[in-house]
Amino acid sequence: MAAFLDRALSLPPTANDYFNDDNGSPFEISINRLAAAGISTGCGGGNYCPNATVTRAEMASFLARAFNLPASPTDWFTDDDSSIHEDNINRVAAAGITTGCTATTFCPNGATNREQMAAFIHRAVGD
Repeated sequence: MAAFLDRALSLPPTANDYFNDDNGSPFEISINRLAAAGISTGCGGGNYCPNATVTRAEMASFLARAFNLPASPTDWFTDDDSSIHEDNINRVAAAGITTGCTATTFCPNGATNREQMAAFIHRAVGD
């Protein structure tokens, strides 16, 4: 996910090393660029959790921050009410980046696979 967003946004280099657990990762440069741009704050405790699965809700927050999406007055989905990512899920839906996993649900705890991630970023960047 970090490399996808880094490449799509052509993020500038950073000399800062933001996380304790990404040393040796082939994606450490991209991870640090996301942190420098304010797109990712990691998973807590000074860690990024580079091998963790990215949920659809987390991906929505990455995209909302990466593309500085405006707030949405619409609550697009019925299954994200308890999610800390609900506001960002609504932002991504309002921007046309997602239509959810059904007409009324987003499936916030579902995993984001590479195919979905590519589609989200493609829609966010446009043609």
